[in-house]
Amino acid sequence: MEALVADLWQAGQAAGLEGARLWAALVTVSMLGGLVIYFGFGGLLYLRYYILRRDDAATWKLQAKRFTPKKLHRWATSVAAGNLAIGGLLSGSYAYAISQGGPTALYLDVGEYGWTYTILSTVIGFVLLEAAAYYTHRALHGKWLFRHVHRWHHRVVAPTPFTTTTMHPAEFLSFQLTAFLPTFFVPLWAGSFIGLLVYVLIFNIMDHSGIEIHHSLPWQSSSRYHDDHHVHFHCNYGQNLMFFDRFHGTLRRKDRRYGKDVFGGRGAPAAGETAPDGGDPFVDYS
Repeated sequence: MEALVADLWQAGQAAGLEGARLWAALVTVSMLGGLVIYFGFGGLLYLRYYILRRDDAATWKLQAKRFTPKKLHRWATSVAAGNLAIGGLLSGSYAYAISQGGPTALYLDVGEYGWTYTILSTVIGFVLLEAAAYYTHRALHGKWLFRHVHRWHHRVVAPTPFTTTTMHPAEFLSFQLTAFLPTFFVPLWAGSFIGLLVYVLIFNIMDHSGIEIHHSLPWQSSSRYHDDHHVHFHCNYGQNLMFFDRFHGTLRRKDRRYGKDVFGGRGAPAAGETAPDGGDPFVDYS
């Protein structure tokens, strides 16, 4: 994607494209890129499981007896597509602003900082994206924001690949802005940043898929981690890592009670349920 954007910019210069036409080209590429990944990869998962294996849902579905009603699913998919269009508009506009000399810490040439820094900064960028997602998501679970904004996302209790970006546009913008914020302060290779955004989108699709998926990457939690967030509401706020949930005690515990009216992220006392003596009180999502 980064190479394609760079090629478009160079082609635009060579052809003498005016600013508006170049902006439109960058926005179009950004929009199509997100939509193709979302509906291409998500569509493959949906076809393989929800259509071809619907009759044996108990063998693969996390919430085997719960399917989202068709009308609600159509609404959720249309909202998701609209948000992706907004994301493409923002990303393409940002790329255009950079091409016009706008402020950014992104760089195009790896040689400017070297491979060691590029690799290290990519890891740092991943952690920063995770932190931004966790704290933004947790804030959205405050009583007012949850009931007036984030509740859109939780209308779908049993998510599917097509409901990943189903959320209030204000919420989607907040995630976009907090994700882009580090690129103004931390020098990061543009290819790494685009790669991280694609990584986050792909794994979010899998983690919202409703399909039992265990990842081979040691830092990546299973899909049940986020599916439980939809079942139990106020816990498991992380995106890819469980680190921030464990650190703040918002990872779902075996000895706590959760629900849409149990705010705070740490659950409420559950009578008669305790974690095994000496055992980890948190649910295992490996």
